[in-house]
Amino acid sequence: MDFVNQNILITGAAEGLGLAISKSFANTKANLFLIDINYDKLIENNISNANNIKCDLSNIKSVKNLITTFSAEKVHFDVLIHNAAVLVPKSFEETSVEYWNEMTNISLNSGYLLSNYTWTNMKKNKKGVIIFVSSRSGIEGFENESAYCASKHGLEGLMKSLALEGADKGIQVFTVTPGMYMKTPMSEQNYEDEYKKKWVDPIELAPAFLKLASGNYRNLSGSHVNAWEISKGEKK
Repeated sequence: MDFVNQNILITGAAEGLGLAISKSFANTKANLFLIDINYDKLIENNISNANNIKCDLSNIKSVKNLITTFSAEKVHFDVLIHNAAVLVPKSFEETSVEYWNEMTNISLNSGYLLSNYTWTNMKKNKKGVIIFVSSRSGIEGFENESAYCASKHGLEGLMKSLALEGADKGIQVFTVTPGMYMKTPMSEQNYEDEYKKKWVDPIELAPAFLKLASGNYRNLSGSHVNAWEISKGEKK
């Protein structure tokens, strides 16, 4: 796939699915902008053609400062893949305002801010792709995940609205759920043993993101897409 000279922004890129996606795009000669709070891990990964950026997405001021830097340096993006997420299960009674804001800032509010920044240039170029990484928590509810589920449900609604607004502007918008249990640092902490027996390496799901980013899946814009099915060619 031809991503030569395209600017690809990926959040949560230091490990897990974000790292797998970054590795896949590294072979396309795209210009990668990789965001994570763990800057040392980004450097350690040594992804080619990568601009490694430290940013705490739970802190909205930090996100706004990053966007101001992008704007000042006239850096714009052809593809946004918002993958960053943190899940620390808490009962509703244990969910403080601070914890609620942290969860929603990382997933939903940062997704909004970064999409808002990329939108203008995508509209100008009459093309662009925005991908929000979702999960079952974006379409179902789970105990001890009120903040996480709310933020993922919010991304689903944001995706649907942006897809409608972007349809006549050449902008495609998707949410992507893995479709399989993945082995990531977050899932190692939260999955029960029965699910760990079924999990796959995130690199097996990464092809879906290249395919969607290519712009060749316009018919699926506005949809909640299964990464496993797209990666394996089961859905076109």
